[in-house]
Amino acid sequence: MNNRLVRVLKEPLFHFVLIGAVIYGVYSIAGAEDEAADERTITITAGEIKWMSDNWTSRWNRPPTREELDGLLRAYVQEQVLAKEAVAMGLDKGDTVIRRRLAQKLEFLTKDLLTPTDPDPQELAEWFDANQDRYRDPVLYTMTHIYLDPDSRDVQALEEAEIIRDELNAIDGLPENLNDYGDPFMLQSYYPEHTEAELAKAFGSGFVETVKELEPGRWQAPVLSGYGVHVVLVSDRRLPEDPVFVDLEDRVRLDWAEETRDELNEQFIANLLDRYEVTIEETSVLLLDPKAARAAADLADAEENAEADTPVTSSEPSSAAEG
Repeated sequence: MNNRLVRVLKEPLFHFVLIGAVIYGVYSIAGAEDEAADERTITITAGEIKWMSDNWTSRWNRPPTREELDGLLRAYVQEQVLAKEAVAMGLDKGDTVIRRRLAQKLEFLTKDLLTPTDPDPQELAEWFDANQDRYRDPVLYTMTHIYLDPDSRDVQALEEAEIIRDELNAIDGLPENLNDYGDPFMLQSYYPEHTEAELAKAFGSGFVETVKELEPGRWQAPVLSGYGVHVVLVSDRRLPEDPVFVDLEDRVRLDWAEETRDELNEQFIANLLDRYEVTIEETSVLLLDPKAARAAADLADAEENAEADTPVTSSEPSSAAEG
C-alpha cells in the first residue's frame, strides 16, 4: 500500500490536480475577499511601503526622504485608481499586452509550484546516461593554415593550393618560411586547441565542416572559407573524455529538475487546454499569403480583360444575311 501511495504521489497527474487546486483555491479566496471589500477602498500595506522604499534605495543608493516617499505613495495610489477604473470600464478586454502579462504571471506561478521531488539515484543516473552530450567537453583542434587570396590569384588559387599542398606533404615537419607559401592574412595562421565554435567564429561554419573531416597530420587543400582558399594542416584532434557522473552529480540534479519542471509545466498547460473548446474560423489562404493574394488579383484582372476583348456573338441573323 505504501509503495502504491508513493507511486501516486510521483505521478504528474497528481501534481497537476494538486497545483490546479492550489491555484484556483487561492484565486477563489482572493476573489471572495475582493468582492467583499469596497471597490473604492485602496489600502497600502507596510510591506508595499517597504518595497517602494527598498526599490528607491537600490536605484539611488540612499533611502528616500519623506517628500520623496510621499511622491512614491501618491504615484502608487494614482496607479491603483487608474487600474481599477480601467478594469471597471472593460479596458482590459481584448488588450494584447495585458493578456500576455496575465498569461506570464500564471505561467510563473505554476513554475514556482511545479517543484519536482528529488529523483532516486538510479533515475538520475539513467537520465545522465541519456544526456551525456550535455556534459561532454568539445573536441579541440590544433590547426595551421596557409591563405591564398582569390582576388589576386583569380581562378588559379584552387590549382596553386593543390601544388602547395603536395610540396608541403613532401617535407618533414613545418618549413621555416611557411608564410612565404601564401598571401597575407588578417588573422593568425596557427590555432592551437580551438573548439569547432571558435574556428567557426573565425572562418565560418562551412570551413569547420570541412576541417572536421580532414585526416590529421597531412596538409589538405583546397579548403574554402568566406575569405578565400586555404591549405590546412590539422596536426591534432583531441577527443574529449567521457563525463563522469560522480563528478557532475550536483549539476546533473539541477538540470534534471529544470527539465522535469518544464515538462510538468507543458503537461499542466496541455491539461488546461483540454478544458477549452477551440474553434478556428476558416480563413482564405489569400488573407494569410500576400503573394497569393496579389497573384489571385492579377489572375482576376487578366480574366476580366480577356472577357472584355472577346467579341460578342448573337444568335439572331444579321440584316446582310437576310438580304
